[in-house]
Amino acid sequence: MLATPERQKPSVEPGAPTILVVDDSRINLKGVSRMLEGHFNVLTAESGPVALGIAAADPRPDLILLDVMMPEMDGYEVIQRLRASPVTRDIPVIFVTARVNDEDEQHGLSLGAADYITKPLRAAILLARVKSHLKLKQAQDELRTQNETLESRVMERTETLGAILDSADQLIAMITPDGALMAINRIGAEFFGSTPARLSGQNLFDLLPPEFGIRLADQIAEVLATGHSSEIDAANRGRIFHVTVYPVPGNPPRVVVYANDVTDKVAAEIELRREREQLAQSLAHQRELNRKLEDAQNQLLQSEKMASLGQLAAGVAHELNNPIGFVRSNVTTLEGYLTGIFEILRAYDDKAAAALPAPDAAELAALKKQKDFDFVHEDIFQLLSESKDGLTRVQDIVQNLKDFSRVGGAGWGWADLHACIDSTLNIIWNEIKYKCTVVKNYDPALPQVYCIASQLNQVFMNLLVNAAHAIPEKGEIVITTEHDATGTVRIHVSDNGVGIPEENFAHLFEPFFTTKPIGKGTGLGLSIAYGIIGKHHGTIDVASTVGKGTTFTVTLPVENTDDAAAAADDAAN
Repeated sequence: MLATPERQKPSVEPGAPTILVVDDSRINLKGVSRMLEGHFNVLTAESGPVALGIAAADPRPDLILLDVMMPEMDGYEVIQRLRASPVTRDIPVIFVTARVNDEDEQHGLSLGAADYITKPLRAAILLARVKSHLKLKQAQDELRTQNETLESRVMERTETLGAILDSADQLIAMITPDGALMAINRIGAEFFGSTPARLSGQNLFDLLPPEFGIRLADQIAEVLATGHSSEIDAANRGRIFHVTVYPVPGNPPRVVVYANDVTDKVAAEIELRREREQLAQSLAHQRELNRKLEDAQNQLLQSEKMASLGQLAAGVAHELNNPIGFVRSNVTTLEGYLTGIFEILRAYDDKAAAALPAPDAAELAALKKQKDFDFVHEDIFQLLSESKDGLTRVQDIVQNLKDFSRVGGAGWGWADLHACIDSTLNIIWNEIKYKCTVVKNYDPALPQVYCIASQLNQVFMNLLVNAAHAIPEKGEIVITTEHDATGTVRIHVSDNGVGIPEENFAHLFEPFFTTKPIGKGTGLGLSIAYGIIGKHHGTIDVASTVGKGTTFTVTLPVENTDDAAAAADDAAN
């Protein structure tokens, strides 16, 4: 008969480990139980089958003390069945036997026994062995729990990572140096018309065209050699891919490959670059138009200002003409009056000298001497002569102002360029007379030119003033005119000033470009002159040597047929 296991009441603190003692001898069971009481919860079984039932029930024992030699089912068969069941396989078993040899011990350990204790038992050794194996089991249980937790986390993270990789819109693969696919995401597998499971273990280089595979293999070799990531662009099936390879630390050597289809992006960038270039060209063209418009506005403003100044000067000249005329007339009349008065006084002197008594005659002579009559008589006519000369000069200046401004004839017409130059020189003479000697080499046969005289006066004024400014202290300005049989006239304005550096030639006629000190010039003179000469279908050229001087040459056609016809039409209308 099998004995019913006797479950002892706990005599220790709740939560204490439970020990199952298996032995076919009740005396041995009681002896071992007494050694364990007070330390553990103790369960007992007198046979193997009973022990198996208790081990599989709750609460499960934390350790089993198992007798080897038992009838019906020995300890070796019991431990085999314990290890075969997933419920009991992890319960540590200590064999308790009266006799043991190396073969028995080796056999028991091979079946999964944790230890051997020989009879007769000593309490201290038994407790020490049991406590040691319980601690070992506890550590193993904790380690198992941690491993299960870690495995669960790894599985969860692996699933999460797999979901993330599968949701990516680019190929992501981990491969070995020789190209074997260790893993690939769903998008990458679909690119090859397959699934990640089917591609696992295949060679990525075999799946790619040779030109793509060779570049990728070289890139992977470079990454493994340097330990740094690498990026390339490669084409496949008419598409462009941006490929990035990252090294993966550890062994075996492996890399992660990212391949992103950038065909549409590259096409968009090319289109954007083309649009930007077109926009830049349009912007440059617009800026050039704005610059030309600004130049034209500045020239128009300056021309209008000069025209206004010319009209003002002409108006002033016109207003001065009348008072100068009657002052000159009055001075001439006064000169006649004074001549008559002095003739009368001379007659009175002749008569008085003969008719007056000597004392009265002497008194008159003394008065004449006191008032310096003879000097006054001589000087008063010199004063009148100088006054008339001054009035003549004022009249000349007024006429020069009128000639320079050409009021009443501001349109196209025939003009004497020598007269234009002379009137301009008279206007600016105060600017140049203290530092320049002007030499005129005029062509006596120079024909008149069909032009807008007031505008050419402005050109001559700019060239002459610039020539004067180019002379530091004392110098010479030479004006030369000539013509040829082709109906062309040339005006040369030369100075022996400081000259113009060659690097400034390209900018001379640009608006606001000037080499003069601040306050000396606006940089518009030559620009306006260039525009005026262009309007007259002529040219303006410059030749200069630094330290020796500069020559500006203005070339003009004698006739401007188009402008003459336009002027005739305007007059007819």
